[in-house]
Amino acid sequence: MDKYLLYLIYFIASLKAGLLGWPYFWWHLRSRGQGESFAERLGLKLANGSPSEGTPRIWLHGVSVGEILSAPPLLRELKNLFPDASFIVTTGTETGQAQARRHLEPLGAYVCYFPLDVPWAVQRYLNHLKPDIFIALESELWPNFLISAHRRGVRLALLNARLSDKSFRRFSLFKRYVIEIYQLFDAIAAGSRRDYDRLRCLGLGEGKVHLTGNLKIERLLARQAETQPGAPLPSQAVSVVKDSETSDVQAKIGGQDGSVSSAMREKLNLDGQPVFLAASTHPGEDEAVLAAYEQLRTPCPALVLLLAPRHPERAGELEKLIRQKGLACQRWHRLKAGTERRAQPVVIIDTIGDLMNLYSVADLAFVGGSLVPHGGQNILEPAAWGVAPLYGPHLSNFRWAQEILEEARAGIMVRDAESLSVEAKTLLDNPALRREMGARARASLLPHQGAARRQAELIGGLFGQRSPTHA
Repeated sequence: MDKYLLYLIYFIASLKAGLLGWPYFWWHLRSRGQGESFAERLGLKLANGSPSEGTPRIWLHGVSVGEILSAPPLLRELKNLFPDASFIVTTGTETGQAQARRHLEPLGAYVCYFPLDVPWAVQRYLNHLKPDIFIALESELWPNFLISAHRRGVRLALLNARLSDKSFRRFSLFKRYVIEIYQLFDAIAAGSRRDYDRLRCLGLGEGKVHLTGNLKIERLLARQAETQPGAPLPSQAVSVVKDSETSDVQAKIGGQDGSVSSAMREKLNLDGQPVFLAASTHPGEDEAVLAAYEQLRTPCPALVLLLAPRHPERAGELEKLIRQKGLACQRWHRLKAGTERRAQPVVIIDTIGDLMNLYSVADLAFVGGSLVPHGGQNILEPAAWGVAPLYGPHLSNFRWAQEILEEARAGIMVRDAESLSVEAKTLLDNPALRREMGARARASLLPHQGAARRQAELIGGLFGQRSPTHA
């Protein structure tokens, strides 16, 4: 099929979907307690206000929370490179919009929603925002928008580009047509070596695809560093790998002796007890974690379990499950507030926003969403604290992260409660191995330091612009 005929079919289909499918879109939002974005995303109205005057006008788009939270370092680097520019940030979700308003508006960005890929909405937004550069983060491919922007002479870039297993298989079947959409971008920065190789397999040349590092990994390291004012510089952390036999990696990166770790240990009433953190668990995984924990308590009765469900509202059902197993537990929010002192072996983490800091006290860390077919959660979060993670096989959304860790021999895959207990016991019984793997885990992230600067310079190259610090 001719590509122009395919574009025409997509154009007509998206037009019909916009005209007939808006009731479903409205219901979809309302069923989730949302609706603010309906009129704007459908192009029925525009956000209040307008972008500031400035040249060039740079439009940065991230679909949701993860992309938006990784964007501030990139925005700062772009402001450094283009001091007279006007910045626009859009999101596709209301949760992402809230984060953009919180973190990017203070940096001077005009924040609004991204239009649905229906012709009238796309044209209205392009007429209103008049971008010179459009930057998409991760995997945003909207044919109507990209074709329309390209025809207007907008320079297009895709940063932190990601191709999941499912997307790669699907795109490979339609490589002839997909490659035409990717070719609309002037520059593409792959989020990982795996993504780079997959993009090249689709037929993109070296001049189009670049390997610059991952913004999300740089953000993880920055978050860990922000909570540890005394932590060493990244170059110092690399030396941990060479000295892992005689030093504690968590102490070297501000772990066991760091301010956050000390605060967490005090609230958890820890006095040398080893800690097993099961993070971001989903239904069907908690049973496996508890079964493994019961096996581990026989050789290690002092082991403390921190069970952090992906959705804290599940805390009540977890409490029932834990008591059915004959275990005693407490809620983290009470320990955090100081209304209770930990005296039980299991703590249910029932708050949002504390997980990253809790990794600082973990000796073992299992990351959920991976023993069940959910696609995984971010297995690099414990690595930023120098903890080698355990995870299941269902990591379709985080294969790139799995590749980073396993290439460094710093991640351990498990398949059930039995293998989880076996691998965890091996780490508990071998502190030197545990420290060495933790050091390798964190060191594997360090090449991504500076990803924001490199990506900004890639954008600058589209305009013949160089960073003031590299002029």
